[in-house]
Amino acid sequence: MRKSTFGFTLIELLIVVAIIGILAAIAVPNFLNAQIRARVAHSQSELRAYKDVQKLYLMDVGDVPGHYDGKEEHCPYINLGYLNGPLTDPFMEGRDDLEYFKNHQGMYHNTALGDLEFMRVNAPALYEEWRGAGFGYLIYGEGPVCCGFPNIPYDASNGIRSNGVIISPGVKGKGQPGSNLAARQCK
Repeated sequence: MRKSTFGFTLIELLIVVAIIGILAAIAVPNFLNAQIRARVAHSQSELRAYKDVQKLYLMDVGDVPGHYDGKEEHCPYINLGYLNGPLTDPFMEGRDDLEYFKNHQGMYHNTALGDLEFMRVNAPALYEEWRGAGFGYLIYGEGPVCCGFPNIPYDASNGIRSNGVIISPGVKGKGQPGSNLAARQCK
């Protein structure tokens, strides 16, 4: 008489391992894409906050601080109580190894629309739309590809890891930032 034993055969174990592998292959990319979507949403939210701060500052002071590479760009907003601290770009976190990021200190940028040649060349319809609507400034940060292709706006319809910067029109105005004003307030 044969003794019955409880256990799994090798085939059963291989089937279970294969099923777990298939589920992991489906779940991991979705998890990574969810992280990217969350960073994009975070970045877009902070760009809206930056634009609101710009509007308040423009109403109070009558000028917009110029483009700087670093904390000086955010300094007038912080010193006057519009922000608690600099707004940092989630796609620039942990990228201190790149020379490009050492100047920018992980922050968003405010630049006069006319200074952004990449917008005029690579997104002419968007450039003309924003210029025609009276936007003088653009606020932008890195996108998921991060400093690979800063010459085009990020478009999620091209895929989550699409090239381009996350960009938003800033305040309406002439597009002549008052760079000296910001530098004086940071000292």
